[in-house]
Amino acid sequence: MKNSKKSTSSTSRTIWLMAAISALPFIAAYLVYLNWRPQSGMNHGELLEIRPLPQGVLTELNGNTLPTGKLRGKWLLVTIQSPSCDEKCQQKLYYIRQVRTAQGENMPRVERLWVLRGAGTPNPSLLAAHPGLLVARAADPSWLSAFPVKGGGDLTEHIYLIDPLGNLVLRYNDDVNPEGMVKDLTRLLKVSRIG
Repeated sequence: MKNSKKSTSSTSRTIWLMAAISALPFIAAYLVYLNWRPQSGMNHGELLEIRPLPQGVLTELNGNTLPTGKLRGKWLLVTIQSPSCDEKCQQKLYYIRQVRTAQGENMPRVERLWVLRGAGTPNPSLLAAHPGLLVARAADPSWLSAFPVKGGGDLTEHIYLIDPLGNLVLRYNDDVNPEGMVKDLTRLLKVSRIG
């Protein structure tokens, strides 16, 4: 009789132990689900509240006007920089050129725009290094206020991505990894039926 009770007790303990071990992965998964938040999303840039840029007019270096509505229909990489273009500015121009080039057959779907902020004209040799780059100045400087800056920062610290409908989509900081920009844009071009 004692052996029977010991056997039943041992079997009962074994069953409870197996049940506990089986339940552990579910409990752990539930706790992770409740408490863990990934540090970043799939995008490498900062996702902005999607809003359209206001209509405005840009003035190209040759004096021609460029209504901002004409920039629609393509993905647009925008940097807002002084015409004197310091080292960080030159790096951004290089990045947006390389990000566009990296799109291969989708390269024609992407445009680059350098909006000049302040007086002066860019160095011609710098412009020659970036063929196809649109360079213009906002006729109304308040148009630039539509571009959001990060916590008291400055417009010149960012690269912006605008979708073919004219909406601000992503913002990249000075310390951006261009490979991340390439991945973001490649993904967007792949899923987008516009631009």
